[in-house]
Amino acid sequence: MPSTLRTDQVGSLIRPQRLLDARAAYHAGRITREQLTAVEDDSILEALDLQRKTGIEVLTDGEMRRDAFMTGLSENVAGFVEKYPIAEQKRPDGTTVLVQSHGKAIQGKLQPLRRLAKREADFMRAHAGAPFKITLISPPQVAFTGYRPGVTNTAYATREDLTRDLVKVIGDEMRALAAEGVTYMQLDEGLARFAREGWREDAIKNGEDPDKELAAAIAAENECWDSLSDGVTKAMHVCRGNRTTWGGGKGGYDWIAEQAFSVLNVDRFVLEYDTERAGGFEPLRFVPKGKVVVLGLVSTKTPVLESQDDLLRRIDEASKFCPVEQLALCPQCGFQSSAMPDGAFMTMDDERRKLELIVDTARKVWG
Repeated sequence: MPSTLRTDQVGSLIRPQRLLDARAAYHAGRITREQLTAVEDDSILEALDLQRKTGIEVLTDGEMRRDAFMTGLSENVAGFVEKYPIAEQKRPDGTTVLVQSHGKAIQGKLQPLRRLAKREADFMRAHAGAPFKITLISPPQVAFTGYRPGVTNTAYATREDLTRDLVKVIGDEMRALAAEGVTYMQLDEGLARFAREGWREDAIKNGEDPDKELAAAIAAENECWDSLSDGVTKAMHVCRGNRTTWGGGKGGYDWIAEQAFSVLNVDRFVLEYDTERAGGFEPLRFVPKGKVVVLGLVSTKTPVLESQDDLLRRIDEASKFCPVEQLALCPQCGFQSSAMPDGAFMTMDDERRKLELIVDTARKVWG
């Protein structure tokens, strides 16, 4: 399956307003978990119907059961702080806005309370009727964002100690999903910070060894992947932020490419390439034979529909560094990474047109 799937998607889809309302009501204590689940179920069934009609080859549940793409972990594992932090973000026009961040700090030893994605996988297995993927947050990313001096070090002396427990918690979930028949899994954002402009230089200035840190992050992901059977398609996604208020995420894949592409034991690299902030395609020359690069050329940050001629041209450009038979096409990120009222940048009709464009373009390239 890894090399034959020419169309893909990152994970989240636009949540209907009734689901946003139901989730807000649940958190406010106005409806029960069962009532919220019923709305989630209906929303997922509608999302599956939309995806099938577009012809996209890999289905997801749109992450409709999550507050955000990473919250399947913090909702089901004890050890995180109770409330989401509020961060001030700067808009492109210079104004600021307060945004709820879903990356919680870790304050105690991690103790799984429930399975991370069993409900999602069970429902998809019963209703998808086509290949589907389950997405999980990468252990090194959680260790990076969740480790707060003065908070986390009461439970974990070092970030490395925390990473080991995260690898076990997330790895156990991946093995359980595989045992239950899930055949496609994706870890999100694990190497994202390494590809950000200036990160390597800042790390060196701070007395850190960026190459050693990158190697440790790859090793942590590999510890999860290597325990899975060959029947599971394994993917990683490098996220560069999906909100216009985010200032991070700019920078090419150049310095991580040789180590990441050759050492990370995955089948598919889902990479953002919708704007110039991701750099050029030259790093793709390090992708080994047998692995696939899923080009995120279609933006989820704007409703403007891309030109198919432009997509075809960019796929051709990428093929100069990685053979076209090792390429595929997808959106650059999820369509709505968090269940916030302003979390989507387009309508569901816009989303549908973007997925249809991906499918039609793939057919022109790969038949």
